[in-house]
Amino acid sequence: MTDEASKSGVTDPAQGRAAPHIGAFVLETLTLGMYGEPRHTLREYVQNSFDAIRAAQRTRFLKDRGKVTISISSEAIKILDNGLGVPADQAWKTLTSVGASKKDRQRDAGFRGIGRLAGMAYCEKLIFRTTFPGETTLTEITFDCAKLLKAMSPDEGGDVELSRLLSTAIKLKASQDAAKSEDHFFEVTLSGLANTPAYLTSASDVRDYLSETVPVAFDPSFSKKEKIEAEFKAYFGEPLETIDVFVQADGPSVQILKPYGDSYEHSGGMMNLDAVEYYSGEDNRYWGWVGRLSGSATVTDWRTRGLRIRVRNIQVDGTEIFEKLFTQVKPSYGRISSFYVGEIHIDAEKVIPNARRDGFEETKFWIDIKSSLITNICRPLSTDVYEASRQGQIDVTKVVDDIGKLVERSTSLADNPKASYDQVVDLMNTAKRLRRRASSALKTIGDIDATLVDEGKPKEQSAVVLQDAAKSVESIESQARMLVGRFLDEDERLTALKSRLRQEILQELLDVVNAFVDPSTYQKIKRQLSKAV
Repeated sequence: MTDEASKSGVTDPAQGRAAPHIGAFVLETLTLGMYGEPRHTLREYVQNSFDAIRAAQRTRFLKDRGKVTISISSEAIKILDNGLGVPADQAWKTLTSVGASKKDRQRDAGFRGIGRLAGMAYCEKLIFRTTFPGETTLTEITFDCAKLLKAMSPDEGGDVELSRLLSTAIKLKASQDAAKSEDHFFEVTLSGLANTPAYLTSASDVRDYLSETVPVAFDPSFSKKEKIEAEFKAYFGEPLETIDVFVQADGPSVQILKPYGDSYEHSGGMMNLDAVEYYSGEDNRYWGWVGRLSGSATVTDWRTRGLRIRVRNIQVDGTEIFEKLFTQVKPSYGRISSFYVGEIHIDAEKVIPNARRDGFEETKFWIDIKSSLITNICRPLSTDVYEASRQGQIDVTKVVDDIGKLVERSTSLADNPKASYDQVVDLMNTAKRLRRRASSALKTIGDIDATLVDEGKPKEQSAVVLQDAAKSVESIESQARMLVGRFLDEDERLTALKSRLRQEILQELLDVVNAFVDPSTYQKIKRQLSKAV
C-alpha cells in the first residue's frame, strides 16, 4: 500500500492508490445549501410521495386516490403516503445513496436522489419507515443528523471522509412480520425540532405553502375548475394528475387545495375573475391558463399572484421565472405578471428542472420555450396592462380638471355674500363625488406609477398629481361646512334651513313608505305627515 493509501485508509483496488477524498462539506452542499426556503423540504417529500403513488397505481397495487398526510407537532413532522414503498432487500442501498436514484427523468418528478435528505438541516434524526406489497418486513432507516451536521461545521473542516461518516451515522432496523402482505407505505419523520424555523412547524404556513406548490386539485367552488381541467386534457391527452394532501396539527386534518377562486385581493379591495384565456405552445411543449381580472392592479395574495410554471403539476420556483420573462419585453415590466393569475404547464419530457427546482437547465428546448412564452404570453399581456393604464391616465386628467374647476367655484362662493344654501350643499355633494372618483383612480394607477419610477420617469407619475388634487377636495369640503355655518348664524336663514331639512326628511320617508303600501294608503300617510311637518 502506498503512503497516500495508508494515510487515507481508503484505496482503489484496481490501482492500489488512495481513492479520491470526498469530505463532509459535499453533503452540506447537497442539503443545507440546496434549499433556501425550509418549507421546500416538505415539497421534496411530497414530490417523492407523488412518484411513489404513481408507481403504485401503474403496478395496480393502488386503485384508490393517492394520499399524503403531514402531521405536525412540537417534537416531530411526519409525512406518510400510500405509495409503493421500498422492498426490504433494496431499502438500505436506495435510502442511503446520495446523488443516485433509480427514477426515470422522463416519468418521475424527482430523479437526482438528494431530495430525501432535504430535512436533515432541521431535525436531530431523520427516520424513514417503509413496507412493500407482498412483504411482511417493516424497514426503518435512521440518519443521525446531529452527528452529520457537526461533521459539516466549519470547525470540523470537512476532514471526515463522506462515505465513512454516513456509515457511522446511519442505522438499519428490519422488523420481520411487522406488516401485512397487502400493506405498502412510506413515512418520513423529522424528529427533534429544537432548531427548526417556526414557519416549518406552523400548520397555517405549511398549508398555504403546499396549496401553492404541490400537485393537488382545484377547490370545487372555483367556477373555472372543470373548464381548465378539460382544456388541459384536450391538449396533453391525459387528465391533470393530482393527489390528496392533508395537514394535521392540533385538531382534525385539513385537505390542501389550490388557492385559486373567483375573486382576488388587491391593495384597494377585491377584483373578480372576469375570464380565463388559454395558451398553447407548439409540439405539445406547454399549455396554460391565464385569469383576467376586473381591475388593473397587483394581486396581493402571494399564494395566487402572478403566473406560475408547473411540471407534472408541481410548481417550479415561485413567480420569479415569469417576472424575468416579462423583463425581456421591457426591463421594468417584471411586476406586470402580478396583474394576473394563472399556471403554465410544461411537458416534463421537454425540460429538466435544476437541482434546487427554482428553474430549468438551459437546454435548447427550454430556451425555445422561454422565447415562445415571451412572444405569446408576456408581450400581449403587457400591452393590455398598459392600454388599461393609458385609459386610466385619461380618467385621471379628467378628475384633476374637474377638481380644478371645483376649487374655483368654492373660492367664488366663499367671496359671495349672497351665496345660497342650495349652492353650498351642491358644492359639498360635488366635492364628495370627486373625492370618491379620485380614490378609485388612485387604486388603478398606483402600480403603473411604480413602473414609471423603475423606468426613471418619476415626474410622469399620475398618482402624485392626483393626491395633490384630492387634498384640494378635502379643503373644499371643510370650507363648505364653514359656509353652512354662515346660515346658522342668521335667524331668518336658519328658519328656512330647518324647513328645508324637514321637507327633505319627509320626502325620504315617503319614498320608503311608497314601496310598501297601496296608492290610497300612501296618500293618507302623506297628508298626515305633511300636517305634522
